[in-house]
Formats: sequence, structure tokens, C-alpha cells
Amino acid sequence: MPTRVCHLRLLIVAPALLTIAASGLRAQSPQLFQGDWVGEMRVGGTPTFIRARFATDSTGPIVRIDIPTSQAWGLRGRLSAGPGSNFGFDFPFGPDTAHFDGTSTPSSITGRVRLTKGEGTLYLVHRLAYDSAFVRSLAGTYALAADHIISMGPLDEAGGWLAFFDNKTLRGGILYALSDSTFFSGPSYGIDYPIAIRATVHRDATGRVDARWWSDVTREAGGGRREAGGGKREAGGGKREAGGGKREAASRSWARRLNDFTVEKDVSFKNGDVRLVGDLTLPNTRGPHPAVIMIHGCCGSKPTRDFGYWSTYLAHHGFAVLAYDRRGGGASGGDFNSATYDDVAGDVVAGFDMLARRADIDPKRIGVFGTSNGGYVAPLAAVRSGGRIAFIVVRSGSARRVGDNIDYEVGNDLRSHGFDSIAVRRGVELRRRVTDFVIDRPVISVAAWDSLRAEIKTVRSEPWYPWARTIWVMYVSPADSGGAAYINSLRRSWSYDPIPLWRQVKVPVYIMLGGLDRSVPTAESAPVFRSVFRESGNRDATVRVYPRGNHGLLAARTGFDDEARYLSYYLPGFQDSVVSWIRRHVSLVR
Repeated sequence: MPTRVCHLRLLIVAPALLTIAASGLRAQSPQLFQGDWVGEMRVGGTPTFIRARFATDSTGPIVRIDIPTSQAWGLRGRLSAGPGSNFGFDFPFGPDTAHFDGTSTPSSITGRVRLTKGEGTLYLVHRLAYDSAFVRSLAGTYALAADHIISMGPLDEAGGWLAFFDNKTLRGGILYALSDSTFFSGPSYGIDYPIAIRATVHRDATGRVDARWWSDVTREAGGGRREAGGGKREAGGGKREAGGGKREAASRSWARRLNDFTVEKDVSFKNGDVRLVGDLTLPNTRGPHPAVIMIHGCCGSKPTRDFGYWSTYLAHHGFAVLAYDRRGGGASGGDFNSATYDDVAGDVVAGFDMLARRADIDPKRIGVFGTSNGGYVAPLAAVRSGGRIAFIVVRSGSARRVGDNIDYEVGNDLRSHGFDSIAVRRGVELRRRVTDFVIDRPVISVAAWDSLRAEIKTVRSEPWYPWARTIWVMYVSPADSGGAAYINSLRRSWSYDPIPLWRQVKVPVYIMLGGLDRSVPTAESAPVFRSVFRESGNRDATVRVYPRGNHGLLAARTGFDDEARYLSYYLPGFQDSVVSWIRRHVSLVR
């Protein structure tokens, strides 16, 4: 994104005055520069979700704005100080520039915003900076009623904040901290405001969290829009918030914390020279317990032991859960980027061996739960274990070879960005050309690589080209050792085919797929899996398709990534079926 210059008045004052203004802004509102701010801009009655972070660089105080609904990230503006608590900033907004002037308190920012097309309001609430120990102390299972449970735990994909799952409403989301006693969630996984759920922490005499007030503002109190549009009212501060408590009182529910598990932190095990570290969540029931090893999905950041609500959810239902930092992430050693599927499967088997040696774990009832790319690792781990892994659960795993599955993803990336069928076909063909080129040549000469580059150069100006995932080809060469190593690692990964491994799996298998999954070709994968299990004689293998499910098995309409941030409800039966299926199978093993 191009950097826009903000507030002309900042450009015409002397540098010395700029320094004074910068230090004055920090002094008058130090809270402004801590944590994130989330809220909405409302112009002409249209709300836009905004996320802001304030910082200081070599030019002075700046703001960085995210507008997830427009896929705009890190839009940069410069701050200017005004009298008292007043301040201002500008930021790019599409082809326009938004000009904000207003005030801040420790908990809110409110004021007017001007665009070429009109004026409106901007209102933000303060989200505390992440504190790992604080957040982890709140992970657990909370009972609204005997059959109404909310499970929550830190999720690395949400920066470690608490992911929750409500088994009655099937609502999921992320809880962020407004204060050391109040958490909130927005209307969906990717939209943090307006506030839809508010959770207030209650502590016992020793300071331990023993309950929460759980208030679904949007569903029960009708307060979502009231809070969303309320820049001025809520900015007036505590009074409206306190008054809002009465409005929410009828909908608040006492969520009692259940002492249904304990967490053994930083358990460790080794795969060769690589030390893996994680947490073992143990149900507070008599052992030895059946156990589930969580297997990470793929890519992006370095995944940790933070699988969200799954560890607490499964432990509540009587299963021990091993969740560890993937190699190269968190406290684990090794390098994921250079690891093979065999390495990662070996990590799972090493975790299995560690559990099998414990007196509180039943070695005959240890299984694995792989999500997305974990569906590639699970059958290899089962084979590597020599059949000792007792069961396999997979959510959204593909039957395609890894490289071929990327072709499928590229096609859907192009469709989600509005390209027509011709552009989609050409983008996928280019990507497939690169995939086959790398896989089919164990040794790639510089001349052959240059010929591939020449092909790609002919389409670099096409509007669909950036989504074909081939840009990297122009910047890598087999002529240098680093480039050759990178290409070789891609070949190992892309040529990985799970089907020969699934044919060797004889233990019970439960695979769940979403009919609207844009990362996994469900329509192709489901019949392939079923055929493989029939041919291999595995009579205890179930492949279940949720027609309306996306990659995360959230209830979807299109399944594309740009829709995912608006979703908040899971498909009926998804989590329950995991528990009932595992419970049924571990009960058969004695």
C-alpha cells in the first residue's frame, strides 16, 4: 500500500515543534500506544470495522489501520496532538483519505471523520496488550447449565487469545480483553466489533478464576447495534457502560468454571536430536486415560501447542490431550522449513511413545487428530507407529498429492477474486506447469530453469498472475546452493501422496470434510477415500461430508476465504461427532 501523508498541519510546523507534539501526545495518553483498538467508522449510515495500532517510528507517532472487510492491512498515518486529550490522524481509505479528529480516554477513542463523500463518526475501544500468563489462566470449561458448556483455550492463529466454543448455540469466536476482568468477542471470527459477547471474570477468595458472567449481547439483549453505533454515548464513559449492565442483566448467565482437568505444562519428548515441548491436558477422572495427540495444520506462522478450545473440550469429555509446539515453533527445537513429512510424522510417533510410557495413559487407546495438512501427516504417523496408534480423526484432509492440491487452492483463490473461467483455467495451468516441472525433474539444470522463467515472463502482466503462486520462480535459481535446496524441499513436499499410506492403515478412521471447502477438493477426495478403504479392507473407516461446511467446518454459503471472517457458527454435529466417535472406539479397547 502507498504511504499517504497525513494532516497537512504536521507538515508546516517546525521539527522542534513536531518533537514536542509527539512527546506531548505520548504523555497525555500513554494507553494509546499499548495494545490494539477496535471499533467502527460510520459514514452515511454504513459501518466499517476498523482495527488500529499506535506506535512511534523515526518520524514520530504513527497509526496503522487494518480494514479486514476490504482486505486492507497496515494502512499508515501520522498522528497530530491537539489541546487537552484531542488528537488527529489520517489514513488511506480506498481511493480517498479519511481525516479523524477527536479525543481519547484510557478505554475509548471517539470523534468525527471526514471523507470526500461526507462525514461520520469513528469509535474505538481499547483492547489490552496480549499477556500469555493472564490469558492461559482463563482457559477452561465453563458450565452455563448441566448440558450447556463453553470450552475455551488460547489459539495461535488468533495471536494466543482465547478461542471459545459454545456447545449449545454452536457459536465460536475469539475473546479479547477490555480490562483485567472483562473480555469481549465480536460478531464473528474475523470481525471484533460491535461487541456481541461480553464475559466478566469472577475470582474466588484466593484470586483464582472460578466463574464468569456470560452475556450474549447481540442474540439476547439486542445490544449489538446499540453498542456499535454508540460512539458518543459510550465515549461518555463509565455511565453508559454501567447503565448498559442493567440492559444486559436479564440476558447474563452465570458460567461456573469446572475443575474437570489439570494441565501438565512443558512435557517434552525427542525425535532423534529434536526436542518437542507441549502441554498434556488430563481429565480429573480416574485413569489410565484414553489420549488424543493433536496434529498441526500447515504453513504461515510456526504453530504452537495452542489449538484453541480443543484441549479443554476433549479433556472435559474424558480424553487426555497432548498438544505440542510444532518443530521450530514455541519451545520446540528443529526447523520446520527443512523438515519432511517423515520428520513431522516421527514427531507424532515420539509423542505417542512418551504417552505410552506413562502410568496415567492407556497405551492401547492413544489416537491422533489431524486438521487440514495434519490429514497428510496422520496416516504416515499411523504406519510409522507399526499400528500402535489406535485411531485417526481427520478434519478437512485432502486425498490429492500435495502439489496437486495447491492447484485446487489456486483455482479457488482466482474465483474468490472475481476472475472469469478463462483466467482461472490459465492461472491453474501455469501453477500446474510449475508443479509438474519441479516434481518430474530430480535434477534441474540452470538452462531448464531459465526456460521455465521465460514461460512465466510471458504472462507476468496478466491480472490473474499474482494469484498463481509462481512469482517465487523468478527469484530462485538452482545455480546457487540455497536455491537448489529450496527447490528440492518443494519437490519432497509436493510429491507427497497420502493414498498409498491410507491403504496401509488398518485402525479405525473418521474423516470429516466440508462440501464448500475451497482448500480441499471434497467432491473428489470423499469418493477416493471411501474407495481406498474398501479396497484395503478397512471396514471401520467413516468419511462424513458436511455439505454446507467450509475448511474449518463452519456453516458457510460460499466457502471462500473472504467469507470466513464473517462466520461464527459451526455445523451441527461436528464437535459432538468427534467425541462420540472416539468414545465409541476407545470403549471397545480393553
